[in-house]
Amino acid sequence: MPSCPTRAVMAALATLVLVGFAPITAKAQTPMSGTFIAEARCPALQSIRRKSNPGTVTTEPGASYEIVGRNTDPATHYYLVFPGAEPERRWIAVGCGRIATPADLSAEAKSQEPASNDPRGSTALGAALARATARTGRDPAQTGQASDSGRSPQGRYVLAASWHAAFCEGQPRRRECRSGGKDEAFTLHGLWVEPRDRAYCGVAPEIQRADEAGRWSDLPAPDLTPDTARALDAAMPGRMAALDRHEWVKHGSCYGADAEEYFRESLALLSALNASPVRDLFRDRRGKELASAQIRRAFDEAFGRGSGARVLTDCKDDDGRRIIAELRIHLEGTIAPDSDLGALMRQAPKAAPGCRGGIVDPSGDQ
Repeated sequence: MPSCPTRAVMAALATLVLVGFAPITAKAQTPMSGTFIAEARCPALQSIRRKSNPGTVTTEPGASYEIVGRNTDPATHYYLVFPGAEPERRWIAVGCGRIATPADLSAEAKSQEPASNDPRGSTALGAALARATARTGRDPAQTGQASDSGRSPQGRYVLAASWHAAFCEGQPRRRECRSGGKDEAFTLHGLWVEPRDRAYCGVAPEIQRADEAGRWSDLPAPDLTPDTARALDAAMPGRMAALDRHEWVKHGSCYGADAEEYFRESLALLSALNASPVRDLFRDRRGKELASAQIRRAFDEAFGRGSGARVLTDCKDDDGRRIIAELRIHLEGTIAPDSDLGALMRQAPKAAPGCRGGIVDPSGDQ
């Protein structure tokens, strides 16, 4: 009858088992150190494969978390510490935020300094800088672009106002096009900082790569108030396809303000356009040709002489029909919620006219 294994043999077997499994654990997590700044609310997963999240733990926009590892190289998820959670180490998708820079850490350190003369002192200043950095992807103390007054910095911009029915032509299955596209007013494509190559300011490389690859739903969601989010839902149909995330990451990151101010001021400019005779002209010409010269004259009448020369008409081909896709309105000056759209236009350099004109596309597949 065989004898029972001795303690020494059992210990040896246990050691072999542990050694055999060690490489699997090492491959599952590559050690890494640093600080992760969340830019969206994302699930903190115990298991990436099973997507398990005990306690329904999420990141908080603007909050910092210790990084202890990553899953692969290049990473798709970071391994973060969530004090008080069970378990406290969780996986977060890289697109949920960014790795802190020295400027971020400097701002955070300022928020920890004791106050001097002002009872709020440097603590309040540091906290404000840290919040702005986390929300915009920049260190405003370093760039000089913080907007404490609620106004964006002076510069040049392009307001891209789409004719949504034209955008939807030929792609009716897109979520935002299932109704046939809007043809009652202009919709918001974006507000672009000039020059056009000024983009992705302070954005983490992982997020920029995701944006350039068209993975917009993987980008962090802009931090907006409920009122602004509702207004954006109505004015930007492309939000169903995460267009707002793309516009914020690529263009809004260079605007010098947080996402709330960037989109609120974009909406104000679009509202001024849609309250003008220019919108009426497009609505009246649905299904008919409209020349870019007519569009420019309408801008002159609505927003002052010379404003029409700041408008580029962009067209696209639709099975042999040339349709007007959007207007690109050049602006210069300090943008605020109560800005005069005409004044901003007249201060800007003249724009190329774009296409000679096209059909104002009505809703539905033509």
